Amino acid sequence: MHIVRGIFSGILSFVLVVTLVTLGIVITVNLTILNPNFIISELDKLDIYSIIANQVREQIPAEEPYIAQVVDETIADLEPWLKEQTATVIYGGCAYLKGDQELNIVIPLEQVRTTIKDNVEQAILESPPPELAGVSQSQIQVFLSQIYAQIDSQIPQQIEINETSLGPEVAMQLQQARQIVNYVELGYKALIGLAALLILLIALIQWWHIKPIALYVGMPLTIAGALSLLGTIAARNLIPRAIQFEIPPEIMSRLPQLIADFTSPLQIYGIGLLIAGIGLIVLSFKLKSPGYAS
Repeated sequence: MHIVRGIFSGILSFVLVVTLVTLGIVITVNLTILNPNFIISELDKLDIYSIIANQVREQIPAEEPYIAQVVDETIADLEPWLKEQTATVIYGGCAYLKGDQELNIVIPLEQVRTTIKDNVEQAILESPPPELAGVSQSQIQVFLSQIYAQIDSQIPQQIEINETSLGPEVAMQLQQARQIVNYVELGYKALIGLAALLILLIALIQWWHIKPIALYVGMPLTIAGALSLLGTIAARNLIPRAIQFEIPPEIMSRLPQLIADFTSPLQIYGIGLLIAGIGLIVLSFKLKSPGYAS
């Protein structure tokens, strides 16, 4: 009878290892990819706004210093606005993927229009382009009015992000992503319940004797913790080498830290399991063996 209990407890322990490792991955996804606060924090660490600004500056012809000045000032003025709107998109996107709301994000662009107009006017008044040399103030105002009209025609009052505006192909991909996130959310709850059920079954099979329970629960905790830590180390070493597409040098230099941040929850989870598992195994050796009925 003791051997039978050991066999069944071993099987349940193996299933518990798989459950705990999977749970660690799901927890990591919830705390990183599906956590808007984490995403925003990582974008700030990457200084993604400066990277975007540099990419925009590289597209400006060197012989257009007037435009370059306007772009530089506009980027600097709009950085707080850009961060605010980025946060709005991220929060709205995460809420949509989690099924909390439909995708309906509105980004007003009036501030962009106004900022560009102000910087264009300032640049022209301080250093008029050659075609405006020697002209009257009224002619400059006419020229500015024409530029303002072009800005208004090229920049809409707002951008609406929804399934209709993104098109059927993107909308279908978003629906699939939403389905996957729904499975992740369900899996998170199911895995916690399954882990608790497996521990309860082990306890029942062992007739609630603390020593064998501590051993058969401690071993899977230790193994799952070790596997989680190994997964963290593997991800941090292999992911940068596995990336095949081009990444801007500014992001590539920060990639190790980004991966470390993404895998940090799994690392903490693994350390916690490892400590708990080793503690239970040590406890199982210190306790007296229970008397089993044959």
